[in-house]
Amino acid sequence: MVDGSGRLEHLELVQFDDQLIGAVPPSAVVAVDAPLAVLNESGQRDLERVLAWCDAPLFPTSRRRLHRLHGRLRGVDLSPSLTGLGDVVEAAPDLVLRQLAWAREREPGAAALGLGSYRERWLGVRAPVYRPRGRARARPAGLTPAAELLAGVLDLGGWRPSGSPDDAGALHDAARLDALACAYVAHLLSRRPHEALVLGTAERGRIAFPADDNLRERVRINLQRLRSEGQVTI
Repeated sequence: MVDGSGRLEHLELVQFDDQLIGAVPPSAVVAVDAPLAVLNESGQRDLERVLAWCDAPLFPTSRRRLHRLHGRLRGVDLSPSLTGLGDVVEAAPDLVLRQLAWAREREPGAAALGLGSYRERWLGVRAPVYRPRGRARARPAGLTPAAELLAGVLDLGGWRPSGSPDDAGALHDAARLDALACAYVAHLLSRRPHEALVLGTAERGRIAFPADDNLRERVRINLQRLRSEGQVTI
């Protein structure tokens, strides 16, 4: 939880659905690192198709894949309860951190690039990697770089990854970083909505992320094209 100035107020790991719902204050802007609406049984959602064309791919989401990997659609199941508390939107920590890394390399107020130049430079920017893959061990080397990016846009009050030598500690820190990236998206939507882009619809999947003029224009172009070709309906 961050306040209106972007200062970290609370950072807690919870396990059960009722704990999560109970931790959300009324009238909050909530960003969740999980799909909140999934209509397609297989394949990918419209928002994932658009972002893939913008070289900002997300993990393809379908009802079948979520059931196979997690045994349930947790975000979808939680969405009605969370929506009753405030404005709820999906977020993707990797995309948040990648955009922060991109912004860090740009001069303040720099003019938008041509699409070709932008794509070439954007492809060279990567978010820090700090999560395990599958059943692999934790990847603690990426924790501090990710925290430094978030500390540049949020007041973390001195919070840093614990540096725990065991896998559990690193995995918990990775979960906290995911939460902080989502909190930054919620903060932008609440206080500086012109710095964020919302893509999709609540019914078919809706995601928010930081976006400069370059990414915003690329999303606009690809969304317009995919709509005209009948590939997406968002």
